[in-house]
Amino acid sequence: MPIMNSDHNNHWLNRMWEIFCPFLLFFGLYIVVFNLLASLYRAIAGGLGEEYLAGLSDHAETVTSLVSGLSMLIAVLPLLPMLRRELREHKQAVYGIGTTADNKSVTEKRAESGKYGITVGQTVLTIVLAAASSLGLNVLLALTGIVESSASYQDVARQQYSVMFGAGMILFGMISPITEEIVFRGLIFNRMRRYFPHAAAVIASGVLFGIYHGNPVQGLYGGCMGILMAYLYERMHSFAIPCLFHATANLMVYSIAQSAALHRLLFTVPGCAALLTGSVVCVVIIEKTRFPE
Repeated sequence: MPIMNSDHNNHWLNRMWEIFCPFLLFFGLYIVVFNLLASLYRAIAGGLGEEYLAGLSDHAETVTSLVSGLSMLIAVLPLLPMLRRELREHKQAVYGIGTTADNKSVTEKRAESGKYGITVGQTVLTIVLAAASSLGLNVLLALTGIVESSASYQDVARQQYSVMFGAGMILFGMISPITEEIVFRGLIFNRMRRYFPHAAAVIASGVLFGIYHGNPVQGLYGGCMGILMAYLYERMHSFAIPCLFHATANLMVYSIAQSAALHRLLFTVPGCAALLTGSVVCVVIIEKTRFPE
């Protein structure tokens, strides 16, 4: 039986560490910062008296979510230098490296000409696909009964939808998408695509994103959405695209959950079919579109 040598083992261990290090650093810092901020909050609130504490208890989910959002922002800060490096290397790998007559790299020339910007078409496709796929998958999971079968998801959903609307829009529409995209698409996916076929990196990074959510329902939903976000990044080569997709998807799901009328309209078999059909149409258009390079 052949035996794998230690150099090969070390090589793969180094790759795995390089890929997963950003997540471990982010998650570890998040836990530490969250507990510190929560302890500080409890100490301050305790000093304000019982009446103040009673008032805050009515908004416990909102306070917890805001503390969580602030913790995510703080925890992601050490990852920003890594992100800048990964985004630069992604551009160089996609567009190539060379120099022009005035000694500016081809990458710099294209950046100056605006070819790295997001076009109106890319923006529209991203928003429509995010809205249709996020709502379509949510409706599908609800209609199949998977949502009701998961007690862990029900607890998470109850907490999320109890957050005050304004705070929820900031947390789910800005903080969560940006920090999670830095970790999963900006760092993990970009590092995976250096060592694996790009299609494998798209799927694997999406699956990891699903696992990160910690319960079966969000795991299935997050895995599908993670694959879509990595796919869009791979097709359009702009980190702003998965960020826009993630923010749009979060806001659509969160907003629809606040409207009973829209909920009744969309959470039907025809509504599900229309949303998923729209998603497929968007993907077909994206596949047939040659994006500027």
